[in-house]
Amino acid sequence: MLRVCPSFIGESASVMKVDTKRKQVTLYDPSTVSHVSHSRRKMGVAAPKMFAFDGIYEPDASQSEVCSGSLVDIIQTVVNGSDGCLFTYGHAGLGKTFTMMGRDESDQTIGVLPCALAWLFRLISDQKQKTGTKFSVRVSAVEIVGRSENWRDLLAATTSTENGTNETVSPSVFLREGKSGGMQLLNPSELRASSAEKAAFYLDAALAARTRPSGDNGPDETKNSHMFFTVHIYRVEKHSKSTGGKVHGGRSRLHLIDLASCEGYTGSKKDGGASSMSIAGLGNVIIALINGAKHVPHK
Repeated sequence: MLRVCPSFIGESASVMKVDTKRKQVTLYDPSTVSHVSHSRRKMGVAAPKMFAFDGIYEPDASQSEVCSGSLVDIIQTVVNGSDGCLFTYGHAGLGKTFTMMGRDESDQTIGVLPCALAWLFRLISDQKQKTGTKFSVRVSAVEIVGRSENWRDLLAATTSTENGTNETVSPSVFLREGKSGGMQLLNPSELRASSAEKAAFYLDAALAARTRPSGDNGPDETKNSHMFFTVHIYRVEKHSKSTGGKVHGGRSRLHLIDLASCEGYTGSKKDGGASSMSIAGLGNVIIALINGAKHVPHK
């Protein structure tokens, strides 16, 4: 899905055409668009590039439109037992974090992440009433920050101040390659969230613990903070007597990710200036994952 930043209104009109009905964007070469007539461009001079999307949101689209267009299917999928993931990526200053977090001024300005929590608990409540399935919801939040890609559990401090009502059992384990070349096990805290309000409280705690940029003159370590907020849904289902009344359970996860700018750091390779992954590099990873998923054999 594509969301067009409001700052591009007018300044990009000559190089970008958005067709929301066809869900297409056409880009023209900015170095030639002012010098090539429309008729010549049709003949192939400075040929435009066209991109298709599953959804396009123009600058005047509200947060609620973005949420309804991106969350409905994925939340249903997660409650039904499959993992889901939603993230934003793009250059710095285009409103990625605003899309994910929003503002609590009104229902029209709430971001994707808090909206997802509210809708998820509403759907879980409906499922409980319809099927009798029992659910337990936990949340975790981690951050990967800076050139050194340090890993932080953003709910560790909250865990230590809890009064004992939340166990921190964490069956989900992250793997990453250590500096010595070996693999490290990363076990983030999982805190039980009995309601959307409790989950939102943990989201606020994670945001408060997240590394804040220290400005243009600050160290590079503070400029790229990727936050991974995960909702873990555990379920126990009891089948009818006709099927033997067997009980079985499962777990699914909803990953909501606010990526940093993904723009390269300055500096030489000697002083560690080799940058984090670029926008183009991340795009290649996403395409590879999508193509790989298409060829996974079904059992």
